[in-house]
Amino acid sequence: MSLVSIIIPVYNGEEYVHRAIECALSQTYPHKEVIVIDDASTDRTQEVVKKYPVIYHRNERNMERAYSRNKGVELSKGEFIFFLDHDDLWREDYIESVLKHLEDSQIVYSFPRSFINSEGNLLRVSRKKLPEDPLELVFSGMVGYPSATAFKRSAFLGYKDEYVMREDWEIFLRSCLEGLILKILDEDNVFIREHPKRTSRGKKFWIATYKVYEDYKDKVPEEYLPYFLFHVGETAMRFGELRFGWELCTGAIFKKPTLLANPRRLWSLLKRGFRFWRG
Repeated sequence: MSLVSIIIPVYNGEEYVHRAIECALSQTYPHKEVIVIDDASTDRTQEVVKKYPVIYHRNERNMERAYSRNKGVELSKGEFIFFLDHDDLWREDYIESVLKHLEDSQIVYSFPRSFINSEGNLLRVSRKKLPEDPLELVFSGMVGYPSATAFKRSAFLGYKDEYVMREDWEIFLRSCLEGLILKILDEDNVFIREHPKRTSRGKKFWIATYKVYEDYKDKVPEEYLPYFLFHVGETAMRFGELRFGWELCTGAIFKKPTLLANPRRLWSLLKRGFRFWRG
């Protein structure tokens, strides 16, 4: 039976980290190790984590998420690598359900459907229709949550330290461009926690998205470029970069008009476009 390594990076996560650890330890797959990487927390995280039978490592200073995940892999021994953010959860058979797909693929992404609040109560369930082509999902920016991502150890390219955010999308872009085999699952077995401290709400998210755009705009295959441009454009408009976002979105639509086949996407674009033209 193959060893699975579960890596939990945490920074000032005293409120949630115990739930993530218990979730990892209670997985039905028995042959596993749990590694917690504490990114120099200043709260009671260390005290909480040391109550559990896990491998614990504390960074000497705050190094951010990419470094912490890579450090966890460095310390791990498993043939398969699973990541779990300290504030997210899995269904108890998550690892078992994913492992069977890692036999004929190198990366498995379990598309998150369920989103929970600070107390763990269900906030919403995504009804988003997934494309049949997994690469369309990748270049559309619809992948990334580390808690939904599992790698064969031999296929893990490492998160790039230079990305303070969007490192979770960038590794998918890089992996797919290098030809690694990706499998998308739609089994609703990952629970993403939404709370005020979640980092995707701030302006840094847009700055990181723009860095990905600059680094990959000339590398994306032509058939997937409209999806890539539209995602970056939508993100730009969401964070107030209206002119730039509008130009990217309209350019993407010109290349692929079917991008507007989704009524919600069309309505969102029209609302933001109205703000742009009114301003």
